[in-house]
Amino acid sequence: FFSFVVKQINFLRAVGDTFLSLCVWWPDIAKMTMLNPQFNNLPKLPGMGFGEELLRTDFRKSQLLNSKTGVQDKRVKPDVQPFDTLRLANTQLGGNTQAKMSLDRKVLRFQAFFKEGVHESPQEQERVRRCIVYYFLEDDTISVSEPKQDNSGIAGQGALIKRHQIPRPDGGAYSFEDFNIGREVMFYGKCFHLIDCDTFTRKFLLGLGVDVPEPEDQPQDQYTEIRRKVTAQMVPRKQKTGNDMDYHQGGSGRQAKLTPEEIGLTKQFLAHDKKVLRFYCQWDDRDSLYGDVRLYILHYFLSNDTIEIAETNPPNCGRDPFPSFVKRSKVPKQRDGQFVNPNASLSFKTETVEYFTDADLRIGNYLRIFGRTFLIYDCDEFTKNFLGSKYGITDFTPVDISQPGPPKIPVEPPPYNGFGDEEDSLGSWKYLVLKAPKKDIKKFMEHANNQLKFQLKLKGGDPSNAIRKFVLTYFLSDDTVSIFEPAQRNSGIIGGKFLQRQKVKKVGSDGLPTGEYIQPQDLYVGATVIINTHTFVVYSTDERSLTFMEYNAHQFPKSNIDIVLSNLRSMLVSRQTGLQHAFAAADSSGNGYLDYEEFAAIIERLQLPIAEQEILTLMRHFDRNSDGQISWTEFMDTVLPREVQSQYESKRDQAWEEIRAMAEQQTQDELDRFNSDMNGTVTQLNAFTDQAMRNFLEKWNQRRSLFMDVFRTVADHSPDGNIGEAEFRKAVQAKLKLGLTEKALKAVCYKLFPENLKRIPLLEFQRILNGTSTYVHLKPRR
Repeated sequence: FFSFVVKQINFLRAVGDTFLSLCVWWPDIAKMTMLNPQFNNLPKLPGMGFGEELLRTDFRKSQLLNSKTGVQDKRVKPDVQPFDTLRLANTQLGGNTQAKMSLDRKVLRFQAFFKEGVHESPQEQERVRRCIVYYFLEDDTISVSEPKQDNSGIAGQGALIKRHQIPRPDGGAYSFEDFNIGREVMFYGKCFHLIDCDTFTRKFLLGLGVDVPEPEDQPQDQYTEIRRKVTAQMVPRKQKTGNDMDYHQGGSGRQAKLTPEEIGLTKQFLAHDKKVLRFYCQWDDRDSLYGDVRLYILHYFLSNDTIEIAETNPPNCGRDPFPSFVKRSKVPKQRDGQFVNPNASLSFKTETVEYFTDADLRIGNYLRIFGRTFLIYDCDEFTKNFLGSKYGITDFTPVDISQPGPPKIPVEPPPYNGFGDEEDSLGSWKYLVLKAPKKDIKKFMEHANNQLKFQLKLKGGDPSNAIRKFVLTYFLSDDTVSIFEPAQRNSGIIGGKFLQRQKVKKVGSDGLPTGEYIQPQDLYVGATVIINTHTFVVYSTDERSLTFMEYNAHQFPKSNIDIVLSNLRSMLVSRQTGLQHAFAAADSSGNGYLDYEEFAAIIERLQLPIAEQEILTLMRHFDRNSDGQISWTEFMDTVLPREVQSQYESKRDQAWEEIRAMAEQQTQDELDRFNSDMNGTVTQLNAFTDQAMRNFLEKWNQRRSLFMDVFRTVADHSPDGNIGEAEFRKAVQAKLKLGLTEKALKAVCYKLFPENLKRIPLLEFQRILNGTSTYVHLKPRR
């Protein structure tokens, strides 16, 4: 194996030496190969050459232009004569690229004419048509164009023949040798006679040694002579000036003096042309059958005192959109309450007709136009400025024409037909094109696995229903409810699904649906729920539901310990309830403890508005060892300490509702003082909150892994797997021990957990701290 490896290494070394030798001697090898005529016969294909660029040593850009008689022209080899260049450039001989480049953009231009017969005309028998012939020297192409002639009656003047090589009648193509003054060329059956050329063409042909004759005269036809005589007899129109205002020119060419009325109209037109007053009008035609109120726009043209009225139709009014209600004309005023059309009068007497002018147009005026009464209620800004400058009007207050609309008839949705969801069925009534009801995706993502379960029993009705039990499940993701009845042995109750998962509407005191759906706040222990005419009483719930409601106490007031303690404190202070004496006498065993049954019996006996859910909240709060009993001393010291008793001593004779209202006002005053302590103004409070948040984020960026482990631990121990203010405080104070002050901790909690978002998923909480969250409340304040 060792000898094999040595052979391979020697072989690779030999190949490398050969490659280096080829790289060094490659230019010489390529030069020798190219000098060999045998290799020049190789086809010009990729891979068949030896790289001519390797032998090139001069990379200069040669000069292509040459100055000749002040004109930049492409260079031509000196040994090639002009005639030879043209022949080399001729495409019939195969063409020469260098010769073509020397003749690029060089065109011979000839003036020519051809005669065209005119039939069925008594004035002429033939027409001489002028045209221009262009000969392009670079590729022997020809184009012919005819200049447009005024009043000639000839259609299609312009390009007669497009640029291309034109064949000769005897075969072949035309060349530059066939063009000269006095010659005739035949293009597609038409004989063109060349009569003149431009200066460049004459110099070019003379430079080639070609004799160029003098220009020839173009023959005239009969129609051209007639048009020349008519044009000579025409008198040009004279431009009017200020001195010529008093005269006008008739068809005979003679000038007549204008009347003063015509002079005034002309001056008015020149001074006020394109100036229009705009007024907004109303025509109230409700007195006639099927009449209504219609709106119009009145245009008054200052140039000739004419009026135009256009109707403004509101959308979906059902009227045809006529462009004009009254066409532009002078509108006569109505005399003696009757309209008389001056143009339809049969009398031979000359009657003076009075027309509307801008002096008659004011806001608030009524205009009687062709038997209809219009009220001017407003005008535009230009009209206001014009009337103010001419007549000194300053009051342009619009007239209020608003009409009380018809009473709105409340449109109630049709009753639910029982097919599908109610929202889905309402879609066919709300929309012409059916649309699926929108779902709250954010709510679904947050509460996808959150459910509240309650045990129910029927209230009243058949006594046999007293033993029936039901389990109600409330799905927080879409606010739907389902009821299941478990089977009971030897009872005759089969059990099964009692209510399919759906949204359930609340039922009012009158027994009719209120239109609102049952919310999670309506379900608690001790609540009465009416579903499909069945009255249920909630008598129990599971531990998970109780924990969820306590952690989201801002949504469930019956599980909010602060609200429950506030109400209970007010009841204990008031002597009218008798609650304090009832608690003192309820301890029948004399051990200083109260259980759930004793607590509930006291509330039921005194008929106080305390639900069983609130009693459960109190018991779960004060029952530290979970033995089902609370210490009376501990309970009273927490709910009603001595300083509170002395504070409310003077109010013990009041009702407990009044005492609670006073306590809430006191709490609000304390909150206001707290806000005042937090630097008073909102700006300073926001600045302090932002600074506290920045300090916390600095510590977070230093130890992210440690912080995430602690936050993950507290989230795992929470009932819903999310992080709230309680978990955050526990992690920061007990676990991380960051040493934040209570004021700074409150500011950070206020920033992270607003009122509408008290609990946040762990992943979203991590995005908040990393600055990648899209939550609205985390955007910086402006």
